[in-house]
Amino acid sequence: MKETFSAEGIPAYHQKLLIVKIQPTTVSRSASFGISEESDVFRSPGLSALAMFERGGMIKRVTPVSSKAVADRARGPRRAIASFAASLTEDRRATPDVNAGVNVIEMEQEGHVSELQTALANDPNVEFVSRVPIRYLCVARKSSSSNRLTVAANAPDLSQLWNLRKVRWKQARNLKGFKDAGAIKVAILDTGIDRNHPDLKGQVKSYVFAHPNQTSASGDKDIIGHGTHVAGTITAKINNDLGINGICNCDLRIWKIFDDVPDFISFSAGYAYFVEPIMYLRALADCVEQKVDVINLSIGGTGEPDHQELALFEQLISQGTTVVAAMGNEREEGSPTSYPAAIPGVVAVGATKIDDQVASFSNRGSHISICAPGVGIWSTLPTTPGQFGFKAERGADGRPHEGKPQRRETDYDAWDGTSMATPHVTAAAALLLSNRGQMNSADVRSRLMTTSVRVKGMGGKSFHPDYGAGRLDLLKLLSK
Repeated sequence: MKETFSAEGIPAYHQKLLIVKIQPTTVSRSASFGISEESDVFRSPGLSALAMFERGGMIKRVTPVSSKAVADRARGPRRAIASFAASLTEDRRATPDVNAGVNVIEMEQEGHVSELQTALANDPNVEFVSRVPIRYLCVARKSSSSNRLTVAANAPDLSQLWNLRKVRWKQARNLKGFKDAGAIKVAILDTGIDRNHPDLKGQVKSYVFAHPNQTSASGDKDIIGHGTHVAGTITAKINNDLGINGICNCDLRIWKIFDDVPDFISFSAGYAYFVEPIMYLRALADCVEQKVDVINLSIGGTGEPDHQELALFEQLISQGTTVVAAMGNEREEGSPTSYPAAIPGVVAVGATKIDDQVASFSNRGSHISICAPGVGIWSTLPTTPGQFGFKAERGADGRPHEGKPQRRETDYDAWDGTSMATPHVTAAAALLLSNRGQMNSADVRSRLMTTSVRVKGMGGKSFHPDYGAGRLDLLKLLSK
């Protein structure tokens, strides 16, 4: 991995975006917003301001977060209000849509965002309004391994997969009565997956990559390769005389939460791909509805969760879903708190090297739960070419445009990051649920921590902000 993603220069929140939830009673009073200027809705201060901003050409679009919302066919100055109405279409399903009433507003200019946010926040018809946090990949920019394997498209001999040896993968699978995780629903929310990779073909139960009403391009290819790499660590085919071994077989469900359009960060940092907020919230809602057992989130960002992201996590954790997230790779920048790892109840994962020392990039913090191998981790990559992003070049008009792509390998490669540590713990949680039966998310997190290995760097303590409770040990985890 010569050049990969860097979080350098990334702001905490998306420019020009607000996320808003309107009270359902507003729609019931004003029917479907096909109304006159004298209607109650226009006496509502926030929605009146929304209509005014739209008439002034300051709003680019309003998109319902719910994937079940009726498509907005409205035209003219009230299309934003109509989108709010569409987001509250009556839901008669057995499981209510947890994203109903939630909308993302995209402004034409950043300078108008605060004014509209204040107006909406002071409206009793608005349940919440907030900025939209940026979420990005947790793969490290450079290797911190002192004895790095040569980067190549072909995976190494299985004996070189130090990460599986370190967590005692083989010994755990040889336990008497061991049960693989074929019935455990594991979700990966990431950059997508190459379903045709020889080591992953037939391993994917479902794959969601396209969304209704979504304006950003999003195809089925995993351009970046990050999601395919994460998936390989969890569930690459085992002992098939090809490539690598995954940690478990499971009921794998993939949601692509990145669009295919890179975002400009700065001339020094270039262009990179960010989590697309609507795709992300829809994926979390799907996980609620499908009652997924374990979710892998190898993403992070310093922006505090908006109300809807936090509400979805609370619902997932309360219904028993174990959410596993990466601590982040900004140790050299002072280990800023990264979300969703810092959301209460989430299993937050740091990265360690082959000698059980914390990786030079791995964030520390009081919210860390456990650590796992995260340096020089060999796993699957798409068989087709792709890139992490692009260099930024300055055009004749002074504006940036995409330059040389930052290409990745194909087939297989060894990557670093808390992104690479996280799927070890996700797969471990799936195996724990398969072998010990039904457990709530708090019990899964507790078992992962109490059976971890206290490494030397912890100084004999039971908890350390670099390591959490210690390094993952599958044999201890699954032993009676």
